[in-house]
Amino acid sequence: MEEDLRELRVGKLDRLRAAGIPTYPERFERTHALAEAASLPEGTGGLRVAGRLIAVRTFGKLTFAHLQDRGGRLQIALRREELPAETWQAFHDLFDRGDFVGAEGSIFRTKTGETTLAVAKLHFLGKALLPLPEKWHGLKDPELRQRRRYLDLLMSDETRERFRMRTKVLRTLRSFLDAHGFEEVETPVLQTVPSGASARPFITHHNALDIDVYLSISPETWLKRLVVGGYERVYEIARCFRNEGMDPSHLQDFTMLEFYVAYWSYEDNMRFTEKLMRHLLVEVLGKERIDWRGRVIDFSGEWPRVDMGQLLRDRAGIDLARCPTADELRGAIAAKGIKLERMDLGRGALIDALYKATVRDDLIQPCFLTGIPSDILPLARRSDRDPQLADCFQLLVNGWEIVKAYSELVDPVEQRRRFEEQETERARGDEEAMFVDEEYLLAMEHGMPPISGWGMGIDRLCALLSGSDSLRDVVFFPLLRPKGGGAGEGAGDDSGDVKDFPLSRAEAMALFDGNVKSDYLRKHCLASAAVMEAIAERFGKDRDTFWCMGLLHDLDFDRVKEPTKHTRETVEILESKGVKDERILKAILSHNEALGVERTAWLDYALSCGETVTGLVMASALVLPDKKLASLEGKSVAKRMKKKDFAKQVSREAILQCERIGLTIDEFCDLAVKALQRIAPALGL
Repeated sequence: MEEDLRELRVGKLDRLRAAGIPTYPERFERTHALAEAASLPEGTGGLRVAGRLIAVRTFGKLTFAHLQDRGGRLQIALRREELPAETWQAFHDLFDRGDFVGAEGSIFRTKTGETTLAVAKLHFLGKALLPLPEKWHGLKDPELRQRRRYLDLLMSDETRERFRMRTKVLRTLRSFLDAHGFEEVETPVLQTVPSGASARPFITHHNALDIDVYLSISPETWLKRLVVGGYERVYEIARCFRNEGMDPSHLQDFTMLEFYVAYWSYEDNMRFTEKLMRHLLVEVLGKERIDWRGRVIDFSGEWPRVDMGQLLRDRAGIDLARCPTADELRGAIAAKGIKLERMDLGRGALIDALYKATVRDDLIQPCFLTGIPSDILPLARRSDRDPQLADCFQLLVNGWEIVKAYSELVDPVEQRRRFEEQETERARGDEEAMFVDEEYLLAMEHGMPPISGWGMGIDRLCALLSGSDSLRDVVFFPLLRPKGGGAGEGAGDDSGDVKDFPLSRAEAMALFDGNVKSDYLRKHCLASAAVMEAIAERFGKDRDTFWCMGLLHDLDFDRVKEPTKHTRETVEILESKGVKDERILKAILSHNEALGVERTAWLDYALSCGETVTGLVMASALVLPDKKLASLEGKSVAKRMKKKDFAKQVSREAILQCERIGLTIDEFCDLAVKALQRIAPALGL
């Protein structure tokens, strides 16, 4: 369909050229932007405006159209009797929505009061060979909005405002720091030693030097070198790269603001942070409160300080002082039945993982997290009052770390010892542990003053201020796996002959029982099987095959703790049982986003949305007075989709992929509720 429309437009392009009309002219002199023209008084003449043609309405001898540019829109009016016949005909026969148009004329007001340009002369400025999405029906798919952000920007006022807000955030941060004596610098992106944070780096090869180099994970150690060189207040808005998992609050390439100040402590930095953030909110939003998807977050008043150790005692039941080694901490975590993705980490990384799993998501209102153990932060100064703690803080808002800051470690001997500890952890398999950075140690040995450093994730801040629940919504072009050829966005349904699963339902259940032990996972898989069977029934697929896929898709989840390995073992098990259909195996692999197997086929989307919606449905039942699925309606689940603070661990993007298989969100939620109601006793609901 899209290719047919393109052919028609190419034909119009040829006709424009044959008529002697320049199709891609060099320039067009404008007197006003569209928003400026729209503010002019009636009767103003001599205007030359230009923009993209986004709407056309013809009423006999009168045609209204809308042009759009970066700052706004303006209606133009073409009257047949006031234009050359060839111009009128060319506009209606050869101009398309999406083309660029220039217009000369004067301002008048229509009967409805809309400011309009009466066109005296029309100019063709560029042909769009592909059509724009329909205003009310296009670009609903989150991935398509990210992949074709240029169309998202064209069609959505909200998207344009979100990215303008990001620009204003950066401008405000820069001006505030500049006004307080900071100097902006740039530091290397390619580095021979990755340093400045605990993170797994990206590696590439430098052909001219014939060496492997790393993409910067942080500008920290470079900015500290500049402090050694006399830059007492220095900052950088840096691109950073960390080769780790992706989720709504993490991207592998992101923007970080870091600054370092000589002679400050982390306490000075905390006071400065509060001042900076309040200034930023007032400048960008005009207020000190934000509404994040229905949740009011109030930055006014004094921000409380909360102690990490106390929070872990209160919420996880673990006293860090009683767990001085990694082995003792592992034992305490296991005794409490707390599940972490990895338990083979050093003590600092274990504490950080424990805190994130049990505490961080509940810290909604702005607060300063203090009392952080020093082994979490290899570059931070130890507290004089308690050497087990670092002189540091984090600013937590809405369960996200917005700022991390500390008094810097400036003792080169102690820094070397900590680097060597990190090197030992890396040798034991911790890919996020730091390397020994000899060049940085050399700089330190030339002498460093007391320093406090500070880092803020710009993407995360902008997501918070704009009410976005994913960092991808505030990045123009987030990294996506390339499409496998062609421009089509639909999910090809090649699943019609996916049938005759090599295991019967009884055999699949026996395999399931042998691999899945936890109560949570059993209920999730049983619910997924029910939804997948309902999808098969709705679309005339093989019900046994779809049921087995839903039941067995997470066979290895209880055992495999690394996100990037989950589902691989499941596929190996299924292959050993005779499952050879690559479409089934790919669908199972692709439902794990951390694995990076892109969903492209109807079956991929069916399994992804089918297994994800179960969490939302069961959570919706649990908040009912009787906590029963029988009392739940599909429309109430669909409404809860919009409440991002409800069941926030459930991926809305994955559920919305139901549209890729031909169901609206309302239809899909209704299907899922009815499917789970059939097996409510097995789910305890």
